[in-house]
Amino acid sequence: MTSREQLPDAALVAFASVGYLALLVAGLGVASLATDSDVISTRGVGIVPAYVAAGAAIAAFALLVRGAIAAERPSYFAALGTAIGSAAAHLVVIAFGALFETGDLGIVLGVTREVLIGWVAPVVAGAALVAAWAAIAVRRTGAERPRWPWERRP
Repeated sequence: MTSREQLPDAALVAFASVGYLALLVAGLGVASLATDSDVISTRGVGIVPAYVAAGAAIAAFALLVRGAIAAERPSYFAALGTAIGSAAAHLVVIAFGALFETGDLGIVLGVTREVLIGWVAPVVAGAALVAAWAAIAVRRTGAERPRWPWERRP
């Protein structure tokens, strides 16, 4: 299959990123409901750093998955790197957001501990792993753009 017939990289990254967003929101919501706890419960940390951190995780995911699918036959192990990178971006940005919002190093350490030791980091990384794996699978299987029945080759 020629690269012209494949789903363009930009479209694949966009679809995978939207899928990651959906998995991230659903995963954090279900985990929060199951544990009967807030996603970020550290006192002093508002919702803005959490949203900015989620945005950073999605941006990191898009950049990392773009690099992963650049190869003609990408490795599924690249999904693991994408998951770790997305979770790391989330952690770093939420720590800096907490520092910017509160100016208190104790709160920064508290939110960092909460994200790393709790269920937030595994959900962020797990959602990225699934979405990246799906993007790599699309590239490896040679999925094409959708076609109408009359456009298909005889």
